[in-house]
Amino acid sequence: MSLIPEKPLLFYPQLAVALGLEEAVMVQVLKDLIDHGPGEINNGFLWVNVSGERLSDTLAFWTESDIQRITQQLHDQGILLIGGAAFHHNQPFRFAINERLETTSAQTQIHTHEQSNYSPGHQDQPANCQDQPSSHQGQPPGHQSHQGQPQPGKQYKHSNPIPTGWQPDSDLLAQLNQYGIPQTFAFEQVGEFVTYWSERNEPKHSWASKYLKHVLRLWREQQTQQAIQSKEVAVTGNWRPSSEALEILTVQAGINANFVEDAIAEFILYWQERGTTSSTWNSRFIQHVKRQWARFTNTLKSDIEPRPISDDWQPDPAVFDILAMANIDREFADGIVAEFVLYWQDDGQALSSWNTKFLQYAKRQWAYLRNESRSDSSDNKMNTQYETQQRSGRQSGTRYQDIAAELSDRSWAN
Repeated sequence: MSLIPEKPLLFYPQLAVALGLEEAVMVQVLKDLIDHGPGEINNGFLWVNVSGERLSDTLAFWTESDIQRITQQLHDQGILLIGGAAFHHNQPFRFAINERLETTSAQTQIHTHEQSNYSPGHQDQPANCQDQPSSHQGQPPGHQSHQGQPQPGKQYKHSNPIPTGWQPDSDLLAQLNQYGIPQTFAFEQVGEFVTYWSERNEPKHSWASKYLKHVLRLWREQQTQQAIQSKEVAVTGNWRPSSEALEILTVQAGINANFVEDAIAEFILYWQERGTTSSTWNSRFIQHVKRQWARFTNTLKSDIEPRPISDDWQPDPAVFDILAMANIDREFADGIVAEFVLYWQDDGQALSSWNTKFLQYAKRQWAYLRNESRSDSSDNKMNTQYETQQRSGRQSGTRYQDIAAELSDRSWAN
């Protein structure tokens, strides 16, 4: 027994994209039944009656409910016409593809195809020569019978390239309207559609069907994009990261909670000034804090020995990068270095990381400046209270203070 005893079931990839994989397979199977089975032309459509058992055998990998569901979906989409009841295994199924044929007066009669016993997915069985006359019997010499060619009383629409100036007709626009697609949107796609297929110069049986699938795909893409955009909002002044975002940063990433808290106001200010909308503010905040923390820890790796501040002390370049990520101007940071050095020279303390201390000082000064400009207050107090509180709370002498201790010091926020 052969491993492949049957003919394969084929489908069109573009049709699968537009309608779905199951629908594309079903359309192709029904199309094969139309091409190789007895049919009747009625009102411009080629109708076929097939037994439910035959269709079930052809689509043996689907259950009766699957076939019923898929055919109903094709009917709802305007692709399949169903004459009578929905599909059932034990009764005939009457259907037609929603494509009008070019008909003549003779086509109103019932016509039979040559391969009336054809079943998609199964090998064709040879005819019994004793029961059927030879295809050349009674024909003049040199005449050959061409199986599958249109017979009198049955004409199929020929394939043609898309005409110049092609436009959808009223029936097609009404069908699109059933999907909730406005005519303005449908007409907007005509120019691109005609240009594309004119350049390819490929003939098609039905440009209306091709256009229907094209517009349906574009409409669904637009609806999906609009749904995504509807969820995007601007960050507000009272925005806070979710508890899940804070847990990712403080528990999973091991970032100091005070460092995360300090980054919220900077993050809000940065994105408010840009007027950006997003539906993923928590994800952006996580990335923002992780970048700042990486720069921060790398800056302090080699800065752990306590020492007094020198006369020519300057922050490391990485400090300015961290401040820039917090949207703090470089000019502002440069302008407060001199007073920072002078204060701590007068204090005489030795610290393990002057870069850390300057970062905290710059952030506090920047926040104070921004709050002052917002409230239009003229009260511009110096930082002596903050530094005095720090001196009063410290023991005299040189000592080591690690990063976690520096970050836990919240007195600068007073």
